[in-house]
Amino acid sequence: MGFVISFLLRKDKTNKKGETPVFCRISYQGKRIDFQTEVKTPADRWLPPTIKLEKNGDQIFIKGTSVYIKAQNNLLNQMRSRVLKAYTEFMNVQEGVDLKKLKAVAKGQEEKGITFLEALERSRNRTGIRVTTKRKISIAIKNLKLFLRDEFNKEDIFLIDLLKDAYKGFDIRYVDWCTTKTTVREDGTTRLPKKHHTAIREIRDFKKAINLAVELGEITRNPLVAKFQIPRNERPERIVLALEELQKIMMADLSSKRGMERIRDCFVFQCLTGLAFVDINTLKKTHIIEKNGRSWIMKERVKSSTPAKVPLVNQALQIIEKYKDDPVCLSKGTLIPVITNKNYNTYLQMIAEYVGIEKHLTSHVGRKTFATLVYNAGTDRSKLKEMTGHSTEAITEIYASSTSDTLEEEITKFENLFVD
Repeated sequence: MGFVISFLLRKDKTNKKGETPVFCRISYQGKRIDFQTEVKTPADRWLPPTIKLEKNGDQIFIKGTSVYIKAQNNLLNQMRSRVLKAYTEFMNVQEGVDLKKLKAVAKGQEEKGITFLEALERSRNRTGIRVTTKRKISIAIKNLKLFLRDEFNKEDIFLIDLLKDAYKGFDIRYVDWCTTKTTVREDGTTRLPKKHHTAIREIRDFKKAINLAVELGEITRNPLVAKFQIPRNERPERIVLALEELQKIMMADLSSKRGMERIRDCFVFQCLTGLAFVDINTLKKTHIIEKNGRSWIMKERVKSSTPAKVPLVNQALQIIEKYKDDPVCLSKGTLIPVITNKNYNTYLQMIAEYVGIEKHLTSHVGRKTFATLVYNAGTDRSKLKEMTGHSTEAITEIYASSTSDTLEEEITKFENLFVD
């Protein structure tokens, strides 16, 4: 079926005065969109399509000669003319027919461009986004829909509407709603208040989507400008291992506990290289190079795509050598036999209890331990940034700096910590 615009009565919506609303239906290639017009009429005055035309070719939809009825007929004819003109323009420039845009044209609304949800979906679907990031943005989209429903009684809003006074402080209102309000989802389940770091992370996702729209000229500026801080009682404790604790894990005899031994070796490798879990999970031979008589890891971080440059200490090389013929490593083409992060963290806690360390170990503790120990060995902050692959020095500034000439000198200091 081609393009069709028609008007019809919705008798199920007749009011107490006996007035029935007129709906407009726009159809194109099997798809259609229906919406209510401003016109209402008694059903017995409604005429079948094309039963009668004015001298100028306009259709008479409602029979009668009063000024009011003529105005109603004129309104419907103007609506049809606008839609037909817009459809012709679509076809002339060989664009796809957008029924939502035709609806906006029919109702005489200005074209407002992309909506907030469309901007978020575009941000989620851009190339190079990690699966976990896509999942988090998808959750943010669901929460935004609930927020718009609860706070504004809307399903979506145009992005440029965020610049209006009605949406002033949108980000502040969202964080307050997200952290204090209980609401019911469409499937009937209950959404409970979240912690501030969750709400703030979702605001960051919103800002990224809007910044992209600013670059594309779809909105003049980003109205989400509030700065947030996580309350002290929600800030996670920064857990790192002292040198003695790391050595205790390294020297523990786990030969009778094969699963724990493999996880221990993976974790120690993190502590000796500063690589995140996802990076040791994807570490391959091609990431190891020889430079100045030392083996280096040269690898782009999965999370930030920034390069990590790590000179390898002997203890790390020994772990790589230990698993060079491991079936898991051979099947995956990797150097370290890593299991899933959830099970990995479970095993780490078992290891901590086994060796008598009263700290909650996770995969990220290994990365933080490396950065802390290397800093304590006298590493310059800028060189620590190169090793860890942080995107900015601000992320590593908690490990204040002391200067040194080369990365080799810094890693040698670190390596000497393990020499009796």
